[in-house]
Amino acid sequence: MIQAKLELGFKPRAIARGLNRAASTIKRELDRNGWQAPNPRRIGRPPFTGGYRLQNAQARAVALASKPRVARKLVLGSPLWHLVLEGLASGLSPEQVGGTLARMPEPVRISHETIYNAIYAMPRGELRTEVIALLRKSHKTRRPRARGEDRRGLIPNMTSIDERPLEVSDRLVPGHWEGDLIKGTRNNSQVGTLVERTTLFTVLAKLDHATAACAAEGFARVLSRVDSQMLRSLTYDQGKEMSAHELFSKETGMAVYFAHPHSPWERGINENTNGLLRDYLPKGADLSVYSQDDLDTIAWTLNVRPRKSLGWKCPAELFLPEGAFDFQAFWSNPPKPVALGT
Repeated sequence: MIQAKLELGFKPRAIARGLNRAASTIKRELDRNGWQAPNPRRIGRPPFTGGYRLQNAQARAVALASKPRVARKLVLGSPLWHLVLEGLASGLSPEQVGGTLARMPEPVRISHETIYNAIYAMPRGELRTEVIALLRKSHKTRRPRARGEDRRGLIPNMTSIDERPLEVSDRLVPGHWEGDLIKGTRNNSQVGTLVERTTLFTVLAKLDHATAACAAEGFARVLSRVDSQMLRSLTYDQGKEMSAHELFSKETGMAVYFAHPHSPWERGINENTNGLLRDYLPKGADLSVYSQDDLDTIAWTLNVRPRKSLGWKCPAELFLPEGAFDFQAFWSNPPKPVALGT
């Protein structure tokens, strides 16, 4: 199309508009393939399409696509190749080989992916078979990293969110919760977050570890303070910390439903609340310094905050028994800002 329109006398900017491309894109394509703008002072017939030829442009593009922009670090027969083979022959994995070479007196940084790619790019033959035999699994071909299933394993006996009753989705009856973890610096500390879907009432749980047993025990512990009539179900993502959901259900009597992978909008209330909690539990902070009393104070700060979605009522007055929270009396003497974890 570019060459045809050049032959018809179109200018590059007009060609770009016709092809729905940026003018700079067309200009670069012409510049790298020998095109010259027509010279109005030229005497005689102008050169054919300014020197642009589609066959030459395509051949150049194909050649560049097959040529690496950076020279390969690991080449068969090179000194580095022999070092890698020595490491593999010693029983190391490609990742361990890379880590070992990086710690040598003359460090060499090489990715395990580079090692795998070099091995499986070898031509078929006896040498390739011998090198592949040095790998732990010795697969004849490179297998994809993800093969249609979660590499972390599956949560046993999950009940999908698709099986959740309509009363939960419609938020008609209180007692249905959403849960999650928020992590601290380097994922070394965590706090469990639970939000009731109808009233937005928030409960936080101090968790010493992110293990399934610890999460189930921590969530059950903080929910034991809640009236059992307000404990109907919990919707969670497919994090492995909820693998012990059957133990959690036994302790609380709550059904647990799991959202689809990578679908945070299915637990949108919890995700929104986690964003509000980051004002008090910032990213990059050590969350282990917060005690359960600190977390209760933070949760209470959200629970007494008026919400537009609740008609400017607050979660506490909707969730707690009638008369347990006096909105006007509380906000007649506003509380001081929360400053915890110090």
